Amino acid sequence: MSPKSTFSSKFGRLIIVFAVLFASRSMASGNDNSLTFVDVHAGKVYTQVGTGQFAAIDAETGSVLWSFQDKHLLVFTKAVFGSDALFVAATGINSTAELIRLDLATGKVGWRTPIEGLGGNASPVLCAGEVLESDYWHKTVAAFNVFTGEKAWTTESQPFLFLFPPAVLDDRALFLVADKRAPEGMQGLVSLSCGDGRPDKPLPVQVEGVSRTPVLLYNESVAVLSGYDMSRGTSLAAMKIIDGTQLWSALIPDEITRFTPAIQNNLLVGGATSLWVVNLDTGKVVLREALQKPTVPVAADNGLAFFSRGGHTIEARELPSGKLRWSVELKGRISSNIAVTGNHVYVKTGEAQLASLSITGEVRGYFQIAAPSGSIPASR
Repeated sequence: MSPKSTFSSKFGRLIIVFAVLFASRSMASGNDNSLTFVDVHAGKVYTQVGTGQFAAIDAETGSVLWSFQDKHLLVFTKAVFGSDALFVAATGINSTAELIRLDLATGKVGWRTPIEGLGGNASPVLCAGEVLESDYWHKTVAAFNVFTGEKAWTTESQPFLFLFPPAVLDDRALFLVADKRAPEGMQGLVSLSCGDGRPDKPLPVQVEGVSRTPVLLYNESVAVLSGYDMSRGTSLAAMKIIDGTQLWSALIPDEITRFTPAIQNNLLVGGATSLWVVNLDTGKVVLREALQKPTVPVAADNGLAFFSRGGHTIEARELPSGKLRWSVELKGRISSNIAVTGNHVYVKTGEAQLASLSITGEVRGYFQIAAPSGSIPASR
């Protein structure tokens, strides 16, 4: 059965349509104005530095510490970090895709394994010694052992369609699912064991449309579910994980979960054509800031929301008041998410330039981050 024939309902047709749109928005195409991802971990910045190239960069000096590259790969997702390794997925030529483990200190390949259906919000998820990745078209999930890369389990035999990514709580992953027999009318929140892939009985929910961030975790006890419908916007619903009691629901006339929203204290910060801030205790919108052009993925830290305006400018606004703290126009078009760590802000401008700012808005410098000649070659 083809992917399209699997989804015959309205819900399924939305998945097919948005899969194409979301994949193009979430993964860069290799040109200077496309969107790639920046991650900051333990004093290093990790990002794509060219087609098929992924690097670790010293956050203070901008020096490229190591670079992994493979001419058969194209675009990398956001990375997820373990104690001594990172995990990242990448598209390849001829519609192939891989999941890769890289050593944090050296960038050497621990393992790499082929995966199917990479698309949407496809960054890997770590849970209980397994790396979770999705087949976006068939709405299944597979788990790979963090040390060996061997497939531990898959949801192919489950009666559900799994929307990725999940929220992780201890050794379980919380998925928004739909019944394969009636995907439009029978949805649920499923707690799935990351150890063996076995799901608990789903808690019934109803969310309109399809979201690229279907489940967020708040205070380790509340799941915030989202769905996006082109004609209505983003529907949000908060429910208790323990029994499914709905706490509130809200409708936002914008696609605020195109990229994973940030959570700062009791506030959800997301954006597309506007910056939106939602109180997670009540579901009430406490701030909306209209934008002339869609923002790159936002960040929130130190009581501030960070977003882009007009393609070249980063703004920081106080939460929840929205008071402008600072605005900085950068040299070059912003081409990544905004990453904030401690007192520093990082964002790419173009394909191979990293801008470093202080949390107070001063530009610390621009680093050229093209891969050095001593880059680590691919190990296949």
